[in-house]
Amino acid sequence: MADPLTLAMAKAKLVPGTVSGQSLSLELTPESKQAFAAFTTANVGKVVDLSIDGAVVMSPRLMEPITGGEIMVSGTFVPGELERIVEKISSGDVSVTVYVKAEQPSD
Repeated sequence: MADPLTLAMAKAKLVPGTVSGQSLSLELTPESKQAFAAFTTANVGKVVDLSIDGAVVMSPRLMEPITGGEIMVSGTFVPGELERIVEKISSGDVSVTVYVKAEQPSD
């Protein structure tokens, strides 16, 4: 199993108009972009957890490597939660981590 990868954020912004309301766009620093591309390449087909400050916000199955340096986070959030995440990332006071989910669902 791959070691957890802590990502450094260059920028975070809200993206309006999705089916579930708003999404969060996380832009990685150049160093994290490279590390994340390697992580996703090595783990295609696996389910990974993306956590922000220790709370898992999504658990997608990697269908292909993500090399563009941007992560879109969508789902159901408490009102104001995404705005607080953007503020925390902008202040540099947040930890964003990805790791391979311990128990992989069987297909």
